[in-house]
Amino acid sequence: MPNTRPIRTLLPMACDGVGPSMTCINISTGMHNAGYAVDIFANRQKMRSRDLKMRVALAGPFANIPYRWISAPASKWIERRFVHDVALGDIAYLWPAVSLETHRILHDRGIPIVLEGINTRMASARRILDEVYADFGIEPMHGLSDERIAEEEAKFEYASAIFAPNSDVEKALIGSSLEQHALPSSYGVDTTKASPERSYSDKRDLTFIFCGYACVRKGTHYMLEAWKDMPGNHKLQLVGKIEPVIAERYRDLLASDRVEVVGFVDDVHAYFSQADVFLMPSLEEGGPQVTYEAALHGLPIIASAMGASRIGDTPDSMIIIDPAQISDFRDAMEELTASAERRETLGRKARQLAFKFDWMDVGARRADLLAEHFR
Repeated sequence: MPNTRPIRTLLPMACDGVGPSMTCINISTGMHNAGYAVDIFANRQKMRSRDLKMRVALAGPFANIPYRWISAPASKWIERRFVHDVALGDIAYLWPAVSLETHRILHDRGIPIVLEGINTRMASARRILDEVYADFGIEPMHGLSDERIAEEEAKFEYASAIFAPNSDVEKALIGSSLEQHALPSSYGVDTTKASPERSYSDKRDLTFIFCGYACVRKGTHYMLEAWKDMPGNHKLQLVGKIEPVIAERYRDLLASDRVEVVGFVDDVHAYFSQADVFLMPSLEEGGPQVTYEAALHGLPIIASAMGASRIGDTPDSMIIIDPAQISDFRDAMEELTASAERRETLGRKARQLAFKFDWMDVGARRADLLAEHFR
C-alpha cells in the first residue's frame, strides 16, 4: 500500500505545458496514479491535468494577464498560501524557484523538505562553465553569482533530501549538506508518442539532430567544430533557439547547406521520427529529457556523460564522448555513418530502455523513494 503521507508540491511558476512545470506535472501525475496523495501549488494553470489537485495564484481572467507583469506577486501569494496550508505530516516538495525564506519557515516548523535537482549544484556548475567559456574565449555568461550559489547552499541546509535525475547531479552534491541524502531518480518520456520501429537500412546521407537551446552550456560549439570537417553530404539539423554568441561565431556554417536551422518547435517528436542520429553534447545538465525522447524513437545516440541521461547508465546503450575532444566526436559520428548495423544495435537498445522511463513509472518510483526515505 502506498504511504498516505501527502506530498505537497510548490511550483511558483506558470504551468503552461513547457519546461520545468511540464516535468513537475508529469512526475506528480505518476505519483498520483500510483495511489499517493499529491497536490500542487502553482502561479497559474494552463496545462490541464484532470487527475491532480491544484491551487493557483492566478485563476479565471487573471490567468490571461501577460505573465511578466504578474509573476513576482503571484509567486509571493502562492508561497504564502502553501505555508499556510502545509501541515505536520506532509512532505514539502519544493522546486528551485521557491524563496529561501519559505525554505526556512518550513524547516523551522518541522516540515520535511525535498528539493528537485533540475540542474547540477550551482557551485559545481560554475566551475564547469567558467572553464568552458574560457575555452570558448569569452567572459562567462552563465549568471551563477556568489549570491545565487550561497542561496542554494542555504536551501540545501534546510532540506531533508533532493531528487537527483542523473548521476552527475549526485556527484555534484559531494561536499554539500545533501551529499548523503540524494534520491537517485530520473526524468521520463510519454511513451504513447513513440513512432513505429524504424528501419536502419543503409543510407548514403544521414540526418544528425540536436534538439534544445544551442548554447555554450550544451556544448554546441564543440559539435559544430566537429561538424566542420565531417565527410559526405550528411545534414546537421538544429531544432531549437541558438545562443547569439554561437550564431555569430558559426554564422557561415549555420548558413551552409550542410546545416538546417529549424528553430523552436512545439512538437519535437515529428523531427525525431525522421532523423537518423541524435547528438547531445551537453556540458552541464540535470537530466536531459530530449535524450529519453530521442531514444523512444529508436535513434542511436552520441552524448556527453552529462547528456546521456539514466539510459546512458546501461552499457552499450549509446556512444558516450568528451565533446571537447573534437576528433573523438567526429570519429563517433563517422562510425555511425559507416555502419547501419551499429546504428541499429544502439537505436534498438536505446528504444527498449526508453519504455522503462514512461512518466507514470517515473512518478511512481519517485513516490516510493519518498515513502522509503521518510519511513
